[in-house]
Amino acid sequence: MKKNLLILLLFWGGRVELSAQTIAQQFVAISSGAGTVSDMDLKEPTGRGSVLIAMPVLLSPDVKVLSVTDDAPAGGNTYKQVPGANSSCSGKSLTIWYCENCNPGVTELKFHLSGHVKASINAFLEVSDLALSSVLDGAGAQVSNGTAASGDTEVGPSITTTARDFVIARYFSTPPGPTGVTPATWTYATSYVYLRDAAPGTYQPTLTGGRAAGDFCMGIAAFKIAAPVHASIQRQ
Repeated sequence: MKKNLLILLLFWGGRVELSAQTIAQQFVAISSGAGTVSDMDLKEPTGRGSVLIAMPVLLSPDVKVLSVTDDAPAGGNTYKQVPGANSSCSGKSLTIWYCENCNPGVTELKFHLSGHVKASINAFLEVSDLALSSVLDGAGAQVSNGTAASGDTEVGPSITTTARDFVIARYFSTPPGPTGVTPATWTYATSYVYLRDAAPGTYQPTLTGGRAAGDFCMGIAAFKIAAPVHASIQRQ
């Protein structure tokens, strides 16, 4: 997967305001024959203070993720599960986990499971410039056992935010999966879609280009961005 590094600078009058989120790394990995622990190796060590978002889909029914741990050199980070974002479809289960203001240097995550799974599909993002504490904006939302409508559109859950947020929705769809998302403000990636710098409001992604009448499930969560940093510009 490509590494995306995006830095947005907003110039207002004589000030520079830095507030947008940087996705330091993001990718999806398949762990087969995972047993009761599913491992995920990261592409590069994580940075200081990032929010780590882990979104496993288990391919065996009736198995749950009990906890998520990592190998941060200064001590493993604590991961929390987003309440309300659990979803399921076609014998698959989907959850969203996160670590805020994390210790740096993580190179491996472990998903500890309630039973044996034949495989899992684990999505991961490292996002900087998010709030250092109380980063989750309310509870998540979900759609379970959804069916594509209007031919090939998969209407996801609706989430209402109270702050300026990074919003992400993890999904699983019957192959062949979707190829896009609407509205156009969303960014599409295989297995998830996201919004950067979303103002307080209500958001609902719709996936497009998938299988007609296919099954799908989706969980969604919102994370508060860091307070803007203001810097004066000296005029000559």
